[in-house]
Amino acid sequence: MADNDEKTEQAPEDGQNKAKRRRPGEVRELLIDSAREVFAEKGYSGASTREITERADVSEALLFRHFGSKANLFKAAITRPFSEFVTDFVTQWQHQREHPWSDEKLMGDFIEHLFDLLSENRDLVLALIAASAHESDALAADDFEFNLSGLLDELEVIGTDEARKRDFTGVDIEVAVRAMAGMVLSMAVFQPWMFSGSRRPSRARIIDEMVAIGLYGLARHAPEQG
Repeated sequence: MADNDEKTEQAPEDGQNKAKRRRPGEVRELLIDSAREVFAEKGYSGASTREITERADVSEALLFRHFGSKANLFKAAITRPFSEFVTDFVTQWQHQREHPWSDEKLMGDFIEHLFDLLSENRDLVLALIAASAHESDALAADDFEFNLSGLLDELEVIGTDEARKRDFTGVDIEVAVRAMAGMVLSMAVFQPWMFSGSRRPSRARIIDEMVAIGLYGLARHAPEQG
């Protein structure tokens, strides 16, 4: 029987039913955290709602109450770290507007944090790529859509403002933002395929080179200094 209050979940203990008291929203957080782990380990098709709920220590009924389907939970688990990254970056950018960062600081902060985020969530990104390629029918049936474009739209607003202030004229910001994100994504997720183990560069080398590529690319039409 489904529970009537998300704060309370009945679970047998020593032959008796005792209530597990949870804070509002805690069940949802537990399910998302558990889903991220299971999807990263087993991919979309290999992950079961039963395993996710067992690891979260909640009932399967609550999963479907909160998310409606496995696909919707997958979307939430995938979207969360990227949404948090964009929110944090926008907040930091707003704080520096009174005392603007240098070009190097602004570009470096964006690339470094995005690279670390993607590296830490590499298995989850690969699960998304595999699901998009091989589970398209199942995901489409659940109206699944990973709205990465919407998140990049927020970064595009920042890019447009900064390009204007820094005289980066003639830059197609819509494409440039996505090209930069694509470059960082490739280096974070596909790095093991690009370098042999003995030749793999350090994190610092990779980030420094991406920052330089971004700066020289955006500044190609900027007026010469001096």
